[in-house]
Amino acid sequence: MRFKNFTLCALLGFVFSFAGSVFAQQDASIDASQVRYWIGEGANEAVFIVNWAEPDTALAWGYRFEEETVTIKDVMDGIAAVDYRFSYDSPNGSWLNDIFFNDGVLDLSLTEPMWVSYLVNGEPSWNTFDVQTLADGDYVKWGDTYCGTMIDPENYIYVWEKEVAAVYPLGEDAAIDPSEILFWVGEGQHQVVFIVNWNNPNMALAWGYRFDGEMVVVKEVMDAIAASDSRFGYEAAGTMVTDLTYNYGDVNLSLAGMYWLLNVNGTMAWYGFDEQTVADGDYVKWGDESCATEIAQWTYVWEQPVEPVSNNTGIEEGAGLAVSVYPNPAVGEAWVNFDGVGETAISVFDMQGRLVNVQSINAIGETNVRIETSRLSSGVYYVAVRDANATKTLKLVVK
Repeated sequence: MRFKNFTLCALLGFVFSFAGSVFAQQDASIDASQVRYWIGEGANEAVFIVNWAEPDTALAWGYRFEEETVTIKDVMDGIAAVDYRFSYDSPNGSWLNDIFFNDGVLDLSLTEPMWVSYLVNGEPSWNTFDVQTLADGDYVKWGDTYCGTMIDPENYIYVWEKEVAAVYPLGEDAAIDPSEILFWVGEGQHQVVFIVNWNNPNMALAWGYRFDGEMVVVKEVMDAIAASDSRFGYEAAGTMVTDLTYNYGDVNLSLAGMYWLLNVNGTMAWYGFDEQTVADGDYVKWGDESCATEIAQWTYVWEQPVEPVSNNTGIEEGAGLAVSVYPNPAVGEAWVNFDGVGETAISVFDMQGRLVNVQSINAIGETNVRIETSRLSSGVYYVAVRDANATKTLKLVVK
């Protein structure tokens, strides 16, 4: 009896020890809050992971959807449609031959003759990927058998222990061609473009700077623009810029996030603005971090289209004229309400200072004037109301 008890205890100990060793090896995942690149829209979300070998690399995307469930194939097709780095090969639409990722540095594909059956929440699934569904909160992982750990040889079950990294979203820093710049400062045969991207609203404005010599310090460019354009200013604490401002009419731009970041030709600058130099043909961009896209570690870009600052709209602000514009943003039309006296001009300028619409009426007291916006491109405009006594300028957003 003692022998039987001993044998039973030893057997149970072996079973528990074996089970412990199996379940100690857990499939690596990633929390949805750590995912950087989300595809799709909806209240539900799933995480999609692939673990390649050579090198051992696990990457994750996020997928959002409205339905209760979505097939894995739908997720993969959605990612492939918007991220050119990712693709897969499935000749019959049910069985997978290969999965690829190529961002110009990593060139990942299958190293073994087959992909193991994918895992859903760390558990194997035997449905084909065009049938298997995911629900809100699930994660799915494909893995190359070459870098997997087999935890159940009888059932051919693998896990992948490589730490999962979030894929950075695609993004290209928006710039502007020097030929489009309207406001040039300085003189010389060389030129650079100076850009600031503010948030709230997301707006990117550009100036041009000309100079002689091989290089110029960013601070010199900023000082020259601030001296020539009263709308622009900046604050600095030593080598750090604490704020950049632009004030014109109803537009009052300043820092909305935590700090400013500096790019030169779309690449993060590591020197202070009083040391960082730019050469002929370069562009320099300051950006509010709260509207930046992080495309790699410590690499940010701003995708907002860049508008050239107008040289001069010819409008001078006056007091004593009450003006409002509604609805704002406008779709199709906007109305200007004001108390005018006599002949009054209502002018609309774009961000380049170009006159795009003008009306003249004989105002007596409170007046409403309709502006048709259906023919205007989406963007920011200035509405100037000028009577014999004053001029008032307001911003109008057209959608």
